Amino acid sequence: MTAGGDMGNGSRHPVKIFANIFISFIGAGVLGLPFAFKEAGILEGIFVMTAVGTLSVKAMMLIVDCKYKLLQDKKVEEHRDSKHRKYKEKEIELNDDGLAEQVEIVNLLSGDHEILPQTDEYKPEMSYGDVGYYALGHSGRVLVDVAILVSQTGFCCAYLIFITENLSDYMRHMKLIHWLLLLLPPLCLMTFIRHLGSLAITSLMAQCSNLLAFAVVIWFDFDHIHKIEMHPKKMSINGLPFFLAISIYCYEGAGMILSLESSLAEEVRHQFKKYFVSTMVIVTSMYISFGACGYLSFGKETNEIITLNLPKGDSIDFAMIVKSCLCLALFFTYPVMMFPVMKILEGYLFANVENQIWKGNALRVFMVLVSGLTVVLIPNFANLMALVGATCCTLLAFILPGLFHMSIYKGSLSIGQVVMDWTLVFIGVIGTIVCTVDALKRLQESHQLQVEDLTVLGSNLTSTTLHSILGSTSTSSP
Repeated sequence: MTAGGDMGNGSRHPVKIFANIFISFIGAGVLGLPFAFKEAGILEGIFVMTAVGTLSVKAMMLIVDCKYKLLQDKKVEEHRDSKHRKYKEKEIELNDDGLAEQVEIVNLLSGDHEILPQTDEYKPEMSYGDVGYYALGHSGRVLVDVAILVSQTGFCCAYLIFITENLSDYMRHMKLIHWLLLLLPPLCLMTFIRHLGSLAITSLMAQCSNLLAFAVVIWFDFDHIHKIEMHPKKMSINGLPFFLAISIYCYEGAGMILSLESSLAEEVRHQFKKYFVSTMVIVTSMYISFGACGYLSFGKETNEIITLNLPKGDSIDFAMIVKSCLCLALFFTYPVMMFPVMKILEGYLFANVENQIWKGNALRVFMVLVSGLTVVLIPNFANLMALVGATCCTLLAFILPGLFHMSIYKGSLSIGQVVMDWTLVFIGVIGTIVCTVDALKRLQESHQLQVEDLTVLGSNLTSTTLHSILGSTSTSSP
């Protein structure tokens, strides 16, 4: 998560700007892309990922445009109010005693305090929720907050699934619940941290571990690709909803677009679009390369988490190194992703957060336990990614930008712009319905498979027990 920069502060160097944007969009979702390519096919995956990337970037730029439209309107209102105030100050009425009486000055912007921050010095900073408030009122802010809250919690749950799955690959006697009992207490303690700055070092370590692990996986894909029998799938309509949901999930930084834009120094902020678009071209190319190479490397054997396909070495176990790096990275990223969740909940539940520390701590423990319970109920990494991507990520990345842009620019949009806004909304709504139905169907099938496995296991145990009893009985009989 990137902190916004004040006037005169923020990133100026192109490399730092690129790194901030790049890191915000590279997360655990990329590890599920090879399996998504397996479900949809190579050609379909490349086309859908390119289309989703293009539309996501366009939608995120609409949110930035909305911010500056609101700031421009704010300045116009302030200028108008200033002229009105000067005019009123010149109007002096004399009372019966001949004393001057100042006419009351009305602040025309008195109702805007909930939209923009009131500071001594005007600062052009705004959140996604502020844009929603101005566009659709209180319901707009609530929509944004709920979508961010659920999606960020979903990301945390995906991290827990990834960590437990990879650790269980080496310690098969440890069950999911055992790992959660070990992981959740320290995560609760880490979420007690109230300032993101305190997590800066661990966040940096996490990102370095992420990039190292991704590099090793890509290297292994290319090195291993000639050893696997290929069964590449080109296209699959049945896999389209699943791949669409996963690809939207991968652009998980959509809710942070205004924070990223504000992280630039004021004098270079007008170049944000250029930096952002060029970085997202690289990110999307990496998504496609990583997913396609991972699937081509392992074919039909591609796992839901690509690291589970890495073979265990003899002397130097690169698979263990990669998994360890990623598990550490996601473990330390968990409190960072949970940070906005706590801020949103505290804003709605507590009037004075500073004086209710223990209630805040209890809320943090509760949310960590909720994420653990969700993992118990949905222990499937790919299915959870698809469900979060189909619901909240689609809302943040497509539907709300289109609605907000139409509302804020009402009456001043060209036909082409209106068509683009409605296209985003239409794709978002259809994608939400189709992808959510597909994700729920996959969850149901996964649950049925688990029930069948438990039934078979129970039957085998019963059969073994009966055989042992019968065998002992026949042995003891004369």
